[in-house]
Amino acid sequence: MTSRFVVRTRAAVAADELFDVSLDIDAHVASMEQSGERAISGVVSGRIDLGQEVTWRARHFGIWFTMTSRITALDRPTRFVDEQVRGPFRWFRHEHRFDDVTGVTTMTDTIDLASPIFGILAERAVLVPYLRRLIRVRNAHLLDRLGLGPTTDPGAAAWEPGESSPYRAVESATYLGRGEAVWEFASREVLRWGVKTRSGFRIFDAHEVIPGERLQITAAIGPLSIREPVEVRSVIREPDRVGFSYVALPGHPVRGEEAFIVHREGEDVFLSIRSLTAPASRGVWRFAYPVLRVAQMIVRRRYQSALR
Repeated sequence: MTSRFVVRTRAAVAADELFDVSLDIDAHVASMEQSGERAISGVVSGRIDLGQEVTWRARHFGIWFTMTSRITALDRPTRFVDEQVRGPFRWFRHEHRFDDVTGVTTMTDTIDLASPIFGILAERAVLVPYLRRLIRVRNAHLLDRLGLGPTTDPGAAAWEPGESSPYRAVESATYLGRGEAVWEFASREVLRWGVKTRSGFRIFDAHEVIPGERLQITAAIGPLSIREPVEVRSVIREPDRVGFSYVALPGHPVRGEEAFIVHREGEDVFLSIRSLTAPASRGVWRFAYPVLRVAQMIVRRRYQSALR
């Protein structure tokens, strides 16, 4: 008996672009950083084609596995199939379908598998959810590679994160007060990392944000100091809206992006906070993610009062 699961991902991109990047070995390796997956023989770089094979080596559940798969069907840009030739499964088949409707493509991953280790109940309770999460992480990475991944978009008045999986999307708006003095203070402070520094974080030389700048933020938790490497992604300066977004770099406790935006409606001034969060790709922080989620909720409350 085999197990089957399906993952669907929608993106505003032509099917051929998504099809091609899905066949790219380098893109796949980059998306599987958390498992240390590498292509060790066969087609180890670039785009794989019909009839070609690649041997993967990766660590899952703390154990190293090797699997050779072959592209057994390919009809660009609508469908291709890869199947295990040798490896840890009794059966593994992954069908990729791409349905393009007026520039929006639905990518459907259908995976059929049979494990030699798990019974059918354990297979569906443990292995299937684990593999489903890996597919979602992979697909999110492919969209990022095409410049289509979700962003916090500080310039948008209405935020639509779209297909944010595997990210957790959260938005909040806090009333800061009324009048020009409140606006001048909050709009100046937000661009100088005031939301972070007034919430207990340390930033060396916290000057006004610059797009593309990389810097280190330090969070103190009791006697511990946690370093958060980040890069400023975008900055918005408009008469009634200022703010910026930054993305977490490797070494940060989580993956994702956050934005702080000060905006006004008439005399009323607000602080909006947007975040996209997922577990770190690798390292000890990946296992601490549930605790970090709790810490994030506590810190968000500090953010909301930082500019009052």
